[in-house]
Amino acid sequence: MHQLTRATAIAALAITATMTAGGAAMADADSPNAAAATPAPAVTPVDPGAEYLNAINAVTGAFALDSTSGRLIGTAAGVIIGCPLGAVTGGSLTIAMPVLTPVGIVGGCIIGGSALGFLGGTVGSLVTGSGPAANAMNQQYNSLRSKGLIAQEVPASDTAQ
Repeated sequence: MHQLTRATAIAALAITATMTAGGAAMADADSPNAAAATPAPAVTPVDPGAEYLNAINAVTGAFALDSTSGRLIGTAAGVIIGCPLGAVTGGSLTIAMPVLTPVGIVGGCIIGGSALGFLGGTVGSLVTGSGPAANAMNQQYNSLRSKGLIAQEVPASDTAQ
């Protein structure tokens, strides 16, 4: 699950960087002498790869830390609801057993508890982890932008007629 979160964060940062860099390249093509007119400030060199990895680790760490409580509560709620639901139906939705037999009750409880426990944990993880991950992504985007690793926004021109 952590790898999926990391891949999502990498994709979001890559898309954001590509979109803003493409816009800055289009703006630079219109005015080639604008960069030559202003001297570049003296900045300490940064390793872009390390900065991007730090940003991705911060976003995935925020999601992982804050999604744990939702995963725990969602899984527990899913098992608590799924086990009796599966026992009453006897697992008839997934296995061919007569309803309310001992084997059907035990099998239905196991199947219902595991299925709804998985779904509850996934939903709980997304609910509690998405907000902090979005906040961390915004902070890391601003950090990378302030270091010059993500291009500045290009102002919209009102030349359309």
